Amino acid sequence: MPKIFLIEDEPVSAGITRRMLDAAALGEPVGEAGTLEEGLAGISASGADILLTDMGLPDSRGIETVKRVCERFPELPVIVMTGTDDEATGLEALKHGAQDYLVKGSFDHRELKRVIGYAIERKALLNEKEDLIARLKDSLKRVKLLTGLLPTCCECKKIRTPEGKWLQMETYISGHSEAVFSHGYCDDCFKRHMDEVK
Repeated sequence: MPKIFLIEDEPVSAGITRRMLDAAALGEPVGEAGTLEEGLAGISASGADILLTDMGLPDSRGIETVKRVCERFPELPVIVMTGTDDEATGLEALKHGAQDYLVKGSFDHRELKRVIGYAIERKALLNEKEDLIARLKDSLKRVKLLTGLLPTCCECKKIRTPEGKWLQMETYISGHSEAVFSHGYCDDCFKRHMDEVK
């Protein structure tokens, strides 16, 4: 069962939302707030999985509400509720990070349950995608460090870093890639070593 946080300043609307959550077998919200500031503090403390928030609050109105929540909690799925049948406002909320929107008085507990489930699933996929992109960017950065000219000592084969420090080749490459080194002899060195032993 997802942990739902509710930000709603109208007691009647808050009561209706609680009853719908109960009818949808989603339980009580893990926290509630009547202002955005209270809500932001409560979300951190509650460990919520998803946020249901009114867009018109005493201390924040419209898209600004969505922006502030999504900037503070970028990985949290957000569903906004608006009191006006204004699709443009809902779509604008999606552009700024909300996962879905509901028009008050135009949905029932079944739709609420569906929207909450889809919002959590979509946000999880989006978070996974963003994590993958971040890891790919990091990998590309590492690959770039291993391309181009590598100043190498012709005697000991150490590599000079951009900071001017000389490192063992294995240490440098291991630090800039996922390569793991194992040591052994090539055929020529093995033969030479055996000749020296003899």
